[in-house]
Amino acid sequence: MINLNNILKSGENCCGCHSCQQVCPKNCITLKPDNEGFLYPVIDEQHCIDCGLCVKKCPVLTDVERQDTKDVYASKIKDENALFNSTSGGVFYELAKLILSKNGIVFGCAYDENLVAKHISINCIDDIKKLQSSKYVQSDLTDIFTQVKTALEKEQFVLFCGTGCQVAGLKAFLGKEYDNLYTADILCHGVPSPKLFKKYLQWLEHKTGDKITYFNFRSKKKHGWQHFFQY
Repeated sequence: MINLNNILKSGENCCGCHSCQQVCPKNCITLKPDNEGFLYPVIDEQHCIDCGLCVKKCPVLTDVERQDTKDVYASKIKDENALFNSTSGGVFYELAKLILSKNGIVFGCAYDENLVAKHISINCIDDIKKLQSSKYVQSDLTDIFTQVKTALEKEQFVLFCGTGCQVAGLKAFLGKEYDNLYTADILCHGVPSPKLFKKYLQWLEHKTGDKITYFNFRSKKKHGWQHFFQY
């Protein structure tokens, strides 16, 4: 029997992409925080039918096609307002605007009302701002890959933005290429856990004596592009 619990018992071989959870035909996989707060899959072995899909659709435990990219380009959008609200050059904003102009759907990371980083979908240009600016924390992808697949099979244009391992997880989940799927990888050197970010927000609230309702890791409101600060 393939026991994903044993494979992941050391806290390795997993990027937390949620692919295994969403592909499980018996819904017996949940992602739960470990001691440090990172989300890892746990299987309810009583309901597992040993189909092996969780391993077959894992971008870490299986070979994922990688591209040998030799050309690198840098760009910056001309829309100053959108650029100011972007972390870097604002390319994601233009990509999202293009997809939405074709009645497509865009998936990216946003904060919920409790400042928890979660992937969501948008279909309106005014909502792009929810997905702008980097969130340096592991995001929750529950049901997102399933939503992407549904949109693709309806022949909608789809843009998915996430870390490289999240994009790899999506492609492993889908299992085939779609001409109407566009992905944007975020350069990532590792992310903090939701637990660590929550504790940091609690520390800030204690320090300021007020509730934190908004957070920006790289705000430009005070110093523009010269010196980023948390806001």
